[in-house]
Amino acid sequence: MRPPLRLRPLFALLTALLVALVAGCTARPGDDDLLRLIDIGPHDVEVGDTVEILGNHLDLHKDATVTFEGKLYSPGREPRDLAAGDVSATARPAPGKLTFPFTESLQAKLCGSGDAAVHTTFRGTVIVEVPSDRAGGPVVRGKVFGAVLDFRPPSLRRMTQARREKEGEAVASHLGLVLESGAVDARGVSLEGLRLREVAAGSPADKAGLAPDDVILELGGVKVSSVVDLVPGGSDELVPITVRRGAQATVRQISVAGVPRHTIPTDLVAALIALGVAAFVLLVFMAPTAGIITWFERRVSARMQSRVGPNRAGPQGFLVWVADGVKSIVKEDIIPTESDKPLFRLAPYLVFVGVSATFVVMPFGQYLIAADLDIGILFVIAVTSLVAIGLMTGGWASNNKWSLLGGIRAAAQVMSYEIPAAIAIVCVVMMTGSLRMQDIIQAQGGLGDSFLSTGGWPWYWYVFKNPVSFALFFLFFTTSLAEGNRAPFDLPEAESELVAGYSTEYSGMRYVFFFFAEWANVFVFCGIATALFLGGWQLPGVAPEAQESSLLLQLLGVGLFLVKSWALIFIVVWIRWTLPRVRIDQLMNLCWKWFVPMSFIAFTLTALWVMATQSGATRELAATSPLFPPVVQLVIGVGTFGAWLGLCALFLRRVIYNMRASKVPVHLNPFV
Repeated sequence: MRPPLRLRPLFALLTALLVALVAGCTARPGDDDLLRLIDIGPHDVEVGDTVEILGNHLDLHKDATVTFEGKLYSPGREPRDLAAGDVSATARPAPGKLTFPFTESLQAKLCGSGDAAVHTTFRGTVIVEVPSDRAGGPVVRGKVFGAVLDFRPPSLRRMTQARREKEGEAVASHLGLVLESGAVDARGVSLEGLRLREVAAGSPADKAGLAPDDVILELGGVKVSSVVDLVPGGSDELVPITVRRGAQATVRQISVAGVPRHTIPTDLVAALIALGVAAFVLLVFMAPTAGIITWFERRVSARMQSRVGPNRAGPQGFLVWVADGVKSIVKEDIIPTESDKPLFRLAPYLVFVGVSATFVVMPFGQYLIAADLDIGILFVIAVTSLVAIGLMTGGWASNNKWSLLGGIRAAAQVMSYEIPAAIAIVCVVMMTGSLRMQDIIQAQGGLGDSFLSTGGWPWYWYVFKNPVSFALFFLFFTTSLAEGNRAPFDLPEAESELVAGYSTEYSGMRYVFFFFAEWANVFVFCGIATALFLGGWQLPGVAPEAQESSLLLQLLGVGLFLVKSWALIFIVVWIRWTLPRVRIDQLMNLCWKWFVPMSFIAFTLTALWVMATQSGATRELAATSPLFPPVVQLVIGVGTFGAWLGLCALFLRRVIYNMRASKVPVHLNPFV
């Protein structure tokens, strides 16, 4: 029995995915590639980090040789080819993986040495070779195709560690100690303390009775595992030092008089700098952005309703949000007598913190990000859950039945719609293979060296990667509207039935904090959608390496990120003043009967897509015919992008038809 005509394209698509999946599962590596390697990470490496090669059945009993074959891209430099024998490292076996440290010698070969070291991106194949157990036997080999690794010069954390090591070396020299390099683990930490090679005559160490071959175990109560631990704390001039000589450990007293003391630890300085950057982003960007969105929404809604809108405070009414803020600050802050006062005071700040914390990982530009966390998108999902707690707390603490109903609605709505939103994010993470926001953005770049295949052209964005991700974008955007209590999902604060919902009893600045967080949340989820689906800060036709080498291109990337985000904000405002509010039962039915099943179907299809594109057969095909996978992806991306342009053309045609039929006057001038 043949399927109906209208279902044949769907059956053909599912059959193609099933064939690709079976081919990937049954594919075998080449004759020489007996090691089944999966991935290499982390994808962002600094000196001192441990690189891990993951795979199946990697329980080896001898060291392996790791070589890199591909291209190195550095800002301001020509790309250079890397042959298989140019850069190599020795990897030690560990349960289920191989590990090797990224040392300064590897950095010198890949990034340059000293002040000449620059950020370098490796794109190519990582080859792992294990010698045979018998002389003259075959070499066991495995490959990781399509590896992308970013090797970076020492960051602030590494520079701080290097500075502390210099301090420790200065203390050792002052005490008259010449240390001997002993056994260390993968992190460079000594396994048995610090062994002495020489002791200067007449030095504090000599006076304390230390001798060559002694092993320092503790100093001032601190276990000594590296030269950093030799920096004494406190103000005592005599500190205890535990030394092992032979098999016996003894405690002696050593003079640390004259050793320089630092009142502020260097690692604390680094933490303060990071906090300062985060505070700058929060105060200088978030507060004006939330206020400007209120002005923008009033102007757009006024134009849609043929009204003038704000036009008194400042040019075109632009300062009306400043006037509203000043008015709210000077207004009386009333706390109801029967309320739970501690929770009543706390609730607005929980909502505010839940929204503002997301700005810490917002990737405005290639380097304009307060904290590029390895779990950046997971951090966003976690901290935004504070919003539901704050709304529920405010409704409960108000001791008002309408506020309580609004809080319960808010909690049910946010927690329900977080499920499809989180699944949509998981699908993006599966396609990327990383939780870092910058990795997700860079994965939406080009797949070649030509102008039309380099940089963030629209057909490489995740929204157009395939039809499933195209639907995922709209799913994520709609669920974000519901999580942000935006119309038509603004049931928690429904004025027609709950007065103002969870914020009914609030006044003054506490009342503004709820809506301040709501307006800021509009920019947050629009910015997250831009990073996940719309290519973020990537400039079309510009490689990330070229963008990194130019300050002007980086600023253009920041501007492009803001343009995309504000375009989505305009759509959010447009939806609010177009669609009517839905009922609470319709809201929950939409989530649990439609969005949740759709999200799981999209998750399954995305998993099949990833398995098919990352299978062994596909990787072997990419190795033998490098043009095939990019061409297939380009055809799918351009086709999806073209379908979207067609939908936009139909929508525009319908709008023009309706405007002509109703004879509505059009005013293109945005000013009054």
